Amino acid sequence: MSKKIFITSGGTGGHIIPARCLANHLALQNQQVYFFGDIKTKNYIRLSDNFQTKIIQTSQLQKSPIPLLKSAIKIVTGVIQGLWYFFKIRPNFIYAFGGYASFPMLIASLIFRCPIILHEQNAHLGKVNRLFAKFAWKIAISFPETSGISNAYLNKVIHTGNPVRHEILELKNIEYKIPHFSEQIHHGQNNKIDYNLILASDFYDVVKQKEQINILILGGSGGAKIFSEILPKAFFNLNDETKEALHITQQCRQELVESTSNSYKSFNINARVSHFFENIAEILSTTHLVIARSGSSSLAEFCVAKKPMILVPFALSADNHQYKNAQYIAQNGGAIIIEEKNFTINNVSDTITQILTNRQALMTMSQNCQKIAIVNATYNLANIIDY
Repeated sequence: MSKKIFITSGGTGGHIIPARCLANHLALQNQQVYFFGDIKTKNYIRLSDNFQTKIIQTSQLQKSPIPLLKSAIKIVTGVIQGLWYFFKIRPNFIYAFGGYASFPMLIASLIFRCPIILHEQNAHLGKVNRLFAKFAWKIAISFPETSGISNAYLNKVIHTGNPVRHEILELKNIEYKIPHFSEQIHHGQNNKIDYNLILASDFYDVVKQKEQINILILGGSGGAKIFSEILPKAFFNLNDETKEALHITQQCRQELVESTSNSYKSFNINARVSHFFENIAEILSTTHLVIARSGSSSLAEFCVAKKPMILVPFALSADNHQYKNAQYIAQNGGAIIIEEKNFTINNVSDTITQILTNRQALMTMSQNCQKIAIVNATYNLANIIDY
């Protein structure tokens, strides 16, 4: 029997993309799906989507008096909008993906006593999800262990994984291929790699690359200005043979596209720079190494695509959740973490050299990503309503 299902999300792609994946999946199962988000949601919704989208007034609470009043008015307006939709449609369930944008619909759901399914994308439970954990029917988590959940609510927890876009899921069947190295010489006591401490490893590889090395750099919704400042210079520090083989694809802030592109040109490094790439799945399919922030949705996609990573967690992320996300991938051998305070030109170039000049490092990291990828996360999350 068809169910009426509300899904609420918004704010950033990290919240919206997995929610959109679930919405499309449930709609294809002939469920009546209604997607509620803030104004930013429009940037992620496509004409091909099979669900109805409603924009709700909401805002992050501000500290200054006048902005605080304005944000409070928006939130109250959003709650009233939510109450109207609950009264009109009478949903069977509501899925909430955290973030400030989900708050008004969650308040409305409490008033109408609608069963709540929370989904946490990060390795630490976010503020809104923590606030509503007491009232939730189920709490779905993306990482095997998620901090910030009270022991009193552990019986509600289900490990589903984080939904990934269909076009990215198709990459799970594509074999990871490393660039062809014509020569490789190992030095050191052994060839065993500690991926968390690779800079301190006791070997060094001398290689000659014959094929293009594709590196994808994603700054996330914030654009990661530090990437534009450091990475062109770090790549310039590499040996000439490596630089000639590089092909860089970098996403950055719109206002930094021109200056970042000019930096690469001045160093004679092959690069394309843009604020947004529509064909990200196609780009990712041929990528050998990813350098990125550690937002949970991106990490889920990189793991499905089996891509080795250098992760630079955003130092100011709430509850340091980006570091916790990255830590899980690194502990399982799929990534190397460089904290922002250590993200220097020499440190970055040394790390890239160590990774690119060891075939087994790249291949093993790819295999480790595959081991921890959850390719059926969307199904797991959708099936909760059948419990």
